[in-house]
Amino acid sequence: MKIINMLIQIIENIIKFFVCKILRIDLSDDMCYKVMQFVKFGFVGLSNVIVSYVIYVIVLLLFQRFNLFVDTDYIIAQIVGYVISIFWSFYLNNKYVFKSELKTSWIAALIKSFVAYSFTGIIMNSVLSYIWVEMIGINKMIAPIINLLINVPVNFVLNKFWAFDDN
Repeated sequence: MKIINMLIQIIENIIKFFVCKILRIDLSDDMCYKVMQFVKFGFVGLSNVIVSYVIYVIVLLLFQRFNLFVDTDYIIAQIVGYVISIFWSFYLNNKYVFKSELKTSWIAALIKSFVAYSFTGIIMNSVLSYIWVEMIGINKMIAPIINLLINVPVNFVLNKFWAFDDN
């Protein structure tokens, strides 16, 4: 965890330097905090995407290898990947992104986070994946990547303002 904290501090300093020195934008402490919070959320999201996608691919390949759930293999694989990645994201968001802002118990925040991610990750992504794969003909391995363009901003808003109550 010390390595993660060091990396976060280095990234914060690089961004502050870039924004303040190179772009010559003077940010208040509050605005700087909000920008850094978004950047940290982005890094957590990136790690979440990697975890979710790796699990998705592993489960999909296992299903295909053993000829299981042939018609819905990609939907089930997506759900498994997302459920595991929800816990991953909650932990990192709670520890590194919204830690000082948590106004509810961590259990309540976990439940809200799970609901938010379930909505975007299971319902919204499943519908979008069906559209991409079945209706448009996009490859099953590529569909989840396209979904990111829609679900990442929705996840940030739901987590910031609802799950972690960071108003």
